[in-house]
Amino acid sequence: MVNGYCEEKYAPVKKIFESYFLKQEEIGASFAIYKEGKPLIDLHGGFKNKDNNNWEENTIVNVFSATKGVYEIIVAILIDQNILDLEKPVSYYWENFKESNKREIKLKHILSHQSGLYRFKEKITQQDLLDWYKIIAILEKQEPDHSSGEKTYYHAKTHGFLIGEIIKRTTKKSLGELVSELLSKKLKLDFFIGTPKSQLSNIAFLYEDKSENKISSELNAFNNPEHDINFYNKKNWKTAEVPSMNGHGNARSIAKIYDVFVNDLILEKNILISRSSIKKCLTENANRIDLSLMLPIRWSEVGLILRGGWLFGKHKESFGHNGWGGSMGFADPILGIGASYATNKINPTMGSDFRIINLLKEFYKLY
Repeated sequence: MVNGYCEEKYAPVKKIFESYFLKQEEIGASFAIYKEGKPLIDLHGGFKNKDNNNWEENTIVNVFSATKGVYEIIVAILIDQNILDLEKPVSYYWENFKESNKREIKLKHILSHQSGLYRFKEKITQQDLLDWYKIIAILEKQEPDHSSGEKTYYHAKTHGFLIGEIIKRTTKKSLGELVSELLSKKLKLDFFIGTPKSQLSNIAFLYEDKSENKISSELNAFNNPEHDINFYNKKNWKTAEVPSMNGHGNARSIAKIYDVFVNDLILEKNILISRSSIKKCLTENANRIDLSLMLPIRWSEVGLILRGGWLFGKHKESFGHNGWGGSMGFADPILGIGASYATNKINPTMGSDFRIINLLKEFYKLY
């Protein structure tokens, strides 16, 4: 049922992972921890679809907002290359953005969820999310809900469009193209924003662990449009670029990205980026209650979550990003590791997921 690699000393971690399938707490998933390019753990198991096809080592799945952590590393690379500047107003890169009282918003405000553009104020559909130009036109005309830097509201769905448009205007490439060029091809990974048709058969089917969530009538960061698992299983969703929430990858690929990034920081390997740029990008920008999530969140300058509790392991220096459903990725600079979990059994909350925390607690006990 469970395949892959696991160093012998971490056999108890593998046992916990296996138990998820035996107890039907999991359908299909992958879990990986990499250190300096080598796997300590790289496991996968379960089923990827309704035909009971096995989850294989190259199976990928929609990891929702765990995608944000991946493209924030792209932003960090562009900052390192002096293509982007955190202190510049967004309108420096994107002229029409200054409409509707947005002139004061800087790149760092969007990245750290403090721009006031955390939601769509007009009703939109899932189909609208596939129309890049329509969404960008909406955001250009929209007034922010508060002054930049004043409050923190997680930009659940708007974030990737805002960052993606800035990147399009500065590099003439989409976020998906840059992820492919700077990460997937360079590091030989299976991670995509806008999945190529050749990869569609590798994508795991999503199953929702239903819970009764009361939907707020006021349009907020999460409910416009509301999550629709059936839509996320459609081909047009998988091949589109909706960067905040439709990256498709597996734990091995995400763990490798964070592993390379964190070792550029601690060992100055300069594979992706310089140490000085990473330090700048990991500087804390906001530390207050996030009013979308109603949780205290420490956001870095580029929007990576700092000190995410046990979701990011034992050490307070760790950083990363999790996603709706249970997928996540993080780096631990104390151990010099990248770690990730990817699943097709959607836990509908944004809170900590026991599947990940149990594995990490056991791993850190044994390290």
